[in-house]
Amino acid sequence: MGLYHKSFGSKANPALILLHGWGMSSSIWSTLLPMLTPYFYVTVVDLPGLGRSSSADAFMTLEAMASSIVSELESSSAEPLAQPTYWLGWSLGGMVALQIASQYPEKVHALMTVASNPCFVQKEDWEHGMNPVMYRQFKAAIESSPEKTLSRFAMLQIQGGDAAKPILKQIKAVLAASQPTQLLATLALLENDLREPLSKLNCPVLHMYGSEDHLVPNSTITAIQALATAQQQTVSFQGAGHLPFLSSPEAFLQAILVFIESIKKYG
Repeated sequence: MGLYHKSFGSKANPALILLHGWGMSSSIWSTLLPMLTPYFYVTVVDLPGLGRSSSADAFMTLEAMASSIVSELESSSAEPLAQPTYWLGWSLGGMVALQIASQYPEKVHALMTVASNPCFVQKEDWEHGMNPVMYRQFKAAIESSPEKTLSRFAMLQIQGGDAAKPILKQIKAVLAASQPTQLLATLALLENDLREPLSKLNCPVLHMYGSEDHLVPNSTITAIQALATAQQQTVSFQGAGHLPFLSSPEAFLQAILVFIESIKKYG
């Protein structure tokens, strides 16, 4: 099948590409899409190895995944890259979008990340991520009992956020329908360290976080600000967990529109 992608809205609007997180599919954006299409020509993508996209071993580096996505979208009849394009990535999708911005700067007019960490797993000089022991345990659990572990992962994503029950129901529905083919290979992408590429980006960037996120700690916000260039902004949604676009959709949309307007005004 190759790379699954689908476009919505009018080509007369600015182009916006949405990249989902690990274990999920582009269906996670279904409730947000009607809010975005009045303003954007929206293209949703299933990351290689996840959702309805097929995969190959060669895709399983961030560089190769970025190349695959850009190549497929460039040749698409929907023409999602025919104009200056905004990219928005959630969680792992934020890392992929960041890689695309670094690798293909001419394809990225501006970047938005959601609940995304440039270095998801802790390192000696980066304490703002998942404990390496916990990460290895999670990988082992995915290998031995993927369905049970994905269910636990869904619970972890909603912890701390408002409106947890309806969001959990939506996440579980997306997980049940996504049929990912390469959970382990795509999980390994979270081991990448993108702090240096992030610090060198020349495009405008908006980093969005949930104040109650249990996967990306609040300390990440301050750490990102220390790394970021002057063109990068951060915003935190109070009371939101790992999925602020589901728990705080109106505030989320407003943050995007304000950011885009600031680019038009000063860019």
